[in-house]
Amino acid sequence: MSASSDVKIIVAGLPRTSTTSLKKGLEILGVTPCFHLGDPPAPISRVKESARVLAIQDRNERLKALKKLYDGFEAVFEPPASALVDDMLTIYPNAKVILSVRKNPQVWLASYYGLGIDLRSKWYRILGYWIPGVIHSSDLIVAWSNYYAEKFNLAQVPSEELYHKHNQWVHDIVPAGQLLEYQPSMGWEPLARFLDRPVPEGQPFPRVNEAAFLRNVKRVAMGLGSLVWLCLFVGLYYTGSMAWSKLCV
Repeated sequence: MSASSDVKIIVAGLPRTSTTSLKKGLEILGVTPCFHLGDPPAPISRVKESARVLAIQDRNERLKALKKLYDGFEAVFEPPASALVDDMLTIYPNAKVILSVRKNPQVWLASYYGLGIDLRSKWYRILGYWIPGVIHSSDLIVAWSNYYAEKFNLAQVPSEELYHKHNQWVHDIVPAGQLLEYQPSMGWEPLARFLDRPVPEGQPFPRVNEAAFLRNVKRVAMGLGSLVWLCLFVGLYYTGSMAWSKLCV
């Protein structure tokens, strides 16, 4: 990790705004290490702590927790940082903010809902209960949904209104000179200029689409979880049958 504890770049875009591609781009520009929960799959403890921090109500406690969570990282992505941009700027007032966006809110929603079963669903939590990380990842999305529902007085589901309100909020609170609204289709030049880095020669901007990977992770988690539940029920049935047989002898 970096010797400096100061976060220099806050990526403030919502999840599913090409943040994985942007992370790869920043790394090519020499920005490292980056805090991103999806690439590669983050330690379970980090997902758990991210969910806990986002749910903290007391602001002073939340600020301390954010600083501890992101200590040693140069760039931070996705919740809780992207949802708590105002808190992050209180801790790191000189950080540059990149608002990652999609072509329009419809594209964003299609990307979000294209990931398969909702992490917040009861079936996902029940079937995947025994699989490490399932409950913590679900808790993070639940905390994220609750936070925005309360902040913007919205339903607890992603929507076009959420997309617009979040992006406008970021524009409202970040000084213009510290903010870049960006999507990978814009290429290297605006990003490199904003960060005062040279444009990589002869290297296209990375395009990473982890949607298929994330869908498969969910399927595997639910499949393995179902198998664990089945084994438990079979074991209980067998144990109960044996005990009953002994009583009847």
